[in-house]
Amino acid sequence: MELRKRNVAAAPPTPVHAFVEKVRELDVYPKTLDDFKERTSSGAAISVICCSIIFLLVVSELRAYMTPTTLDQLHVDTTRSARIHINFNMTFPNMPCSGLSLVAMDVAGEQQIDVVSNINKTRYTLDGKYIDLEYDDATIAQRLGTTCGKCFPHRDDIPETKGQCCNSCNDVRSVYHLSGKKGSDGRKPKWEEHSLCQHEAVLLDPTRLKDIKEGCNIVGFLEVNKVAGNFHLAPGKAFQSATGQLVHEFKPFDTHFYNVSHVIHSLSFGEHYPNRVNPLDDAKAILSSGSGVFQYFVKVVPTTYAFASGEELSTCQYSVTDRFKSAHDPTSFVLPGVFFIYDISPIMVKVTEKRTSFTYFLTSLCAIAGGVFTTASLVDAAVYQISQSHAARLG
Repeated sequence: MELRKRNVAAAPPTPVHAFVEKVRELDVYPKTLDDFKERTSSGAAISVICCSIIFLLVVSELRAYMTPTTLDQLHVDTTRSARIHINFNMTFPNMPCSGLSLVAMDVAGEQQIDVVSNINKTRYTLDGKYIDLEYDDATIAQRLGTTCGKCFPHRDDIPETKGQCCNSCNDVRSVYHLSGKKGSDGRKPKWEEHSLCQHEAVLLDPTRLKDIKEGCNIVGFLEVNKVAGNFHLAPGKAFQSATGQLVHEFKPFDTHFYNVSHVIHSLSFGEHYPNRVNPLDDAKAILSSGSGVFQYFVKVVPTTYAFASGEELSTCQYSVTDRFKSAHDPTSFVLPGVFFIYDISPIMVKVTEKRTSFTYFLTSLCAIAGGVFTTASLVDAAVYQISQSHAARLG
């Protein structure tokens, strides 16, 4: 018995099916059946290397995208800013805090003599061990508040009087003047020995300075006019003479005792901005013996930093040269100390942050992936052809 197959007419394609088929013809990435794919060890190695390279390049591109670039522009400074902040942090390993006077002056005639506000002095031993902080009277009163300071903290043999407070050097001098208390040695205590009065004692008698074996760290800021000037740290009492000259009072024959070796931990003009370089940060000037004057000639450049967010910061940067003159120079008298002589540049620098756009970042990622994969496929094809030719010759 013969069976015959009945011819059944194929159903005509629906419009949707025809449209899908037309869309499939646009596929420029035709797929190969897994049965016709051949996996090789060389291909696996190239794939691992390819993915590693892509990962490293993507990380590098991401870092570049997150880090803004800067554009520097120069133009004449037309601003009329009245004041500049000078921020400093310095250590004098061989100079006591009580003997250091901070003085600032400028060509406009403004003088700040024996500055004590907005600065902190920390006393150290000669081998760098912390002793105590040295405060001015206003700061001491603010820190103590209603607390009663001791009048004889350095004398265990003299009892404190209840209700008697010494919160400033003036208080100490008044108590010591009126008090008839004596120590176990039968002598009255000296107000100059009190920790609150060391600075005043040195100012009244500069010969005390060379007998105080301590170091000092001084940190704070000055506010000066936006004109040329200088500020300096020098030993002895600073005051203005009747002729208008600035005078530091100390024994001239003791100048060789004033070791003004110093470490500049930081020195800046204005507020900090990203990637600013301060040339004097971590600078050291150490004298093994003798004394002298260190002069730093600073050229201050007004700077405007424009952040990518649109915010602008008015600040400064600077360049510097230095000079040292020994106190033993017989040709002229030298005032020992550290002097910063600054001048203001008429040219302003504007630093503008620029960030890469997100579309550029995506384009770069696509270029990385496509380029590495294309190069890897060419290398893989070449390696595969070479291996096949080698196998054919051996076979």
